[in-house]
Amino acid sequence: MYQSFTGQSRRPRQVNLSGRPSNPFAAANPSTGPQSTIASAQQERLQRQQQRERVQASGRIQRVWRGHSARRKAFKSWREIWDAAEEQPRANGVYASAEESLSQLNRLLLFFSPKREASDIKRLGWYGMKQISTSETVPCNDGPWPDAYSKLRRACLRALGARGEKQDQELDHTILNVLAFAARRSTSMQQADAVTYYEALTSLQRAPEDAIQNALIAPLGDEGAYAGLVVLLGRPLSQPMLSLLKSAVYRPSLIHALSRADFLQTSARSRLWLLGNFNFLCGDTRVGITNTIAQLLGSLADYVYFEDKPIDVDNLQFDREYLSKDPAYLPLNTFLHEQTSSLVNQESVRNLLVRNSTADSSYTNGEQSNTNAQVFANYALTLLRCFTRKADDIRMWLYLGPTKPHEIPATRFFWNAAKTTSVFSVVCKDSRAVVPLMKSSSAADQREDWTVVMVFLELYTFLLKIMDDEEFMGRSTSGPQSAIPIEDVAILVTFLKNLGFTLYFNAAELNESSLPVARDSGSLSSHFGGRIASETIAEDAEPKPLTVAGMPGMTADYLKGIVTGLLRSIYERDSRRSFLPADHWLMTSRFDMTAFIPGVVAEEENRHRIADQEEEDGDADDSDDEMYDFSSRGPASYHRNQEARARAQRKASRRRYLESVAPRLEILQNMPFFIPFHTRVEIFRQFVHLDQSKRRNGLVDPDTWRANMMFSPQEPGRNMLARHHAQIKRKSEFEDAFQAFYELGADLKEPIQITFLDEFGLQEAGIDGGGVTKEFLTSVINQAFNPANGGLEKYFIENEKHLLFPNPTAMDDAIAILREAGLKDGHMKPFLREIFQKYEFLGRIIGKCLYEGILVDVSFAGFFLKKWALTGGHGSAPSESGYRANINDLRDFDEALYKGLLDVKSAPDASAYGLTFTVDDLVGSRDKKQVVERELIAGGADTPVTNENRLIYLNRMSWYRLQGQSAPQTNAFLKGLSSIIQPTWLSMFNQAELQTLIGGAQAGIDVGDLRRNTQYGGVYVIGDDGQEHPSVRLFWRVMEGLPDEDRRKVLKFVTSTPRGPLLGFSNLNPRFSIRDSSSDEGRIPSASTCVNLLKLPMYKSEDVLREKLLYAVNSGAGFDLS
Repeated sequence: MYQSFTGQSRRPRQVNLSGRPSNPFAAANPSTGPQSTIASAQQERLQRQQQRERVQASGRIQRVWRGHSARRKAFKSWREIWDAAEEQPRANGVYASAEESLSQLNRLLLFFSPKREASDIKRLGWYGMKQISTSETVPCNDGPWPDAYSKLRRACLRALGARGEKQDQELDHTILNVLAFAARRSTSMQQADAVTYYEALTSLQRAPEDAIQNALIAPLGDEGAYAGLVVLLGRPLSQPMLSLLKSAVYRPSLIHALSRADFLQTSARSRLWLLGNFNFLCGDTRVGITNTIAQLLGSLADYVYFEDKPIDVDNLQFDREYLSKDPAYLPLNTFLHEQTSSLVNQESVRNLLVRNSTADSSYTNGEQSNTNAQVFANYALTLLRCFTRKADDIRMWLYLGPTKPHEIPATRFFWNAAKTTSVFSVVCKDSRAVVPLMKSSSAADQREDWTVVMVFLELYTFLLKIMDDEEFMGRSTSGPQSAIPIEDVAILVTFLKNLGFTLYFNAAELNESSLPVARDSGSLSSHFGGRIASETIAEDAEPKPLTVAGMPGMTADYLKGIVTGLLRSIYERDSRRSFLPADHWLMTSRFDMTAFIPGVVAEEENRHRIADQEEEDGDADDSDDEMYDFSSRGPASYHRNQEARARAQRKASRRRYLESVAPRLEILQNMPFFIPFHTRVEIFRQFVHLDQSKRRNGLVDPDTWRANMMFSPQEPGRNMLARHHAQIKRKSEFEDAFQAFYELGADLKEPIQITFLDEFGLQEAGIDGGGVTKEFLTSVINQAFNPANGGLEKYFIENEKHLLFPNPTAMDDAIAILREAGLKDGHMKPFLREIFQKYEFLGRIIGKCLYEGILVDVSFAGFFLKKWALTGGHGSAPSESGYRANINDLRDFDEALYKGLLDVKSAPDASAYGLTFTVDDLVGSRDKKQVVERELIAGGADTPVTNENRLIYLNRMSWYRLQGQSAPQTNAFLKGLSSIIQPTWLSMFNQAELQTLIGGAQAGIDVGDLRRNTQYGGVYVIGDDGQEHPSVRLFWRVMEGLPDEDRRKVLKFVTSTPRGPLLGFSNLNPRFSIRDSSSDEGRIPSASTCVNLLKLPMYKSEDVLREKLLYAVNSGAGFDLS
């Protein structure tokens, strides 16, 4: 009847997932719905999960408790069994057999828990002392015993780690003795075990010292223990403990362990102790780990000033009271100072090279040789950077080389290694490859190559400062043969040219890599010591300079300095004694020379604009921060120097920007020999014209400028004209000029007007259209630079070749004369100031001649002219492009002194000369000269010159004679010169080129060029037919037939200088001119040198003209006979 009946009367469960109430008549519940249903289900599942976890946790707790209780019961039972076994009477208080002792040890280790049961430490001590006695009668060395002793050693370390505040000194002594016993007999330690061993011992406080020392040296017979000893050496150790370790340590094992240790990940404080302690233990064998020592020493370069005065306090107190205060500055105590200073001594530095070579003499392949060079280079470079005060000593010792004469000198060793590196090869082939090579930071072998190259450049730079020309050319037969072969110098110059050119010309591209970095990647430490991860100190986001191949600390500016100085030194020698082809120095192929001069002028204008903007900003950071003091050390001075460094970094950043916008100027100022001399002279004249236009508001012509000033509605304009006019009396030109124009300062650049007064005080006829100014300047120079002047007016003296330089004793002579006159020292200042002012004024006068393009017949000594070129400004390499005295420059100062010093340098026994570190000067008035002895070094009178110190003597003597003695006079002269001519302009020329700018070209007189650029006056004016006057044609025929010497006499007769302008007579100012003076052939020619005018009578005979002309030029007829 019911077809759907299934036999079940129970109503099936219905699940409503719609969220609607099943009762349509029930009121709506706001909390119901799909979301509330899901949330309710989740809550129920969470409650069920938590219930299950509670059940499981309670089970685990019960299980752990049951296990703990069971273990406690087991441990208690085992202790009772162990105690019962120990209480059994034994003969002599020792174990009857090795098996019994081993069984007791294993049972003891089963329940040994020193932190929970302090009595276990006593049981361990009991067993250990008993086993020590047992081992004397029962063999307990082989089989399972080495491992058993290792377990005993670990148990002792656990016991020492569980020591409480209430320490039992007697028990500690026992455990330490057992530890030492076990350490001597255990199996070879693994590195982790050794580190644990020594960390445990060094962390003990107030432990028995004798027992500690016994435990420290116990495992040193095992090579594996030395990894832990390295950890120990990173802690302060007492002198007795260090002495004990030194007597027990096996140095080869310690050296091997240190070379494998990751000490760069430790703190600087730990590395400092490691360096000092290790050097104390293995100082005489450190050559075996040269690279490791270099990394360790270099990693501290940013934290430690190794040349500070040490603090006299013991190691433990020093570490606690000083090293724990300022982690950024780590001073040295007496012990650490002695150990680090011992790294820098003559014997070790000189012999490191031969020791490295000897140690690796079994290797014959080139790869191993390069590896040796890289290791030694890293060490040498580290010493140079960490011990800056001894840098020259280190270079000197490396130059002297190994004490055995047959060993290879360091310079040649590094040259042989450097020229085979891939870096050297790539740079030599193409200068365009330098940029990617500099930026590459991924290849470790490139960084090693750069290190070798830099050490060679450092050494060779120093070598050129003390090497005379004969030794440089390889012709010296005495002393170490350190000079590289002369044929290799060309290869080196190619490398330096390509590298230096890129550093300057591609500065913008290289500076793009400057990014803000943290201290650990940009510091000196991280280059010389590797990457230090644990002490990264973030600095401000100031862009850091590019580093070489990603080598932090080795900046592009540092490389610029070396390359610039070295290239200049080699170029200077090539200028004296040519050994390279004439065009070897040029790099014109890298420029578009047609647009080079306009490009340089545009860069100069851009640089001036940027400099003016910076001056308007008034940035206080532009103070002279390069001279911040690193000599005063300490936490306070450290922070001051950090601030100074930050200011210097900002200033360097601005300088790098200027380099980027003026690459051609940078090359001209630092490596001018890349560009032909004539091109540089044209640039110089363009710079002068640009400066004149800027100063005179575009009115470069003197007459136009004067007219503008004269009719200026402003009073200062008329006052300026008055200040630029002077009446000069004949025969006192210099004194009158000084009184009239000294106060002008740099305004002497503007046109001046001169009125000459004769000996009676009457005005001479003539209008100053430029010619009288030339006559004035040449007269002042002829009078002031005349070495025949005596007394206080002998400002310059001459050498054997009649080349001038500042009188070195001028100030001493003045002081002596003033004392003779009865003047006290306190009242001399105004007189001495006037002498300085006159030197400064003479510098301005020479500068004025250069500025106006007026040639003067005065020749300066080469070493003096070098100071003009090498005071050049703000370049990237100021330390290497500044003047440094050397023995070769003494040839221009005193030929006899130069030869005498060379004899001392090459003598088999320098002491035979009986010299001391003193020098004698003759000072006083001409008739009352006195000998004054001066010391070249402190205590020089008592320091004899020997073979060991003669190079220092030569260096000090050269410095004194060429630089120190005349420094005040020279500086005053250069101050005046630089107020007229910017030092950066002068830096474009070497000393010979500067002399050419001053006095004209040394080449023979080109009569054709002179004829093409001559102006005629009077009846000699060329008419419409274009034909010259017959007398003029005779004159040029005579000039062509005269030898060059007589042509120069004629030129000097007319222009006051025997040399023509470098760029030809078209640049002579005023132009060479000829006008008629008379039709009387009996008269001789005369000249007005102020306007370069020859007054030539109308001769009709060639022979008569030649005779009269030569008579005039040889008799000195001039303006007064015209």
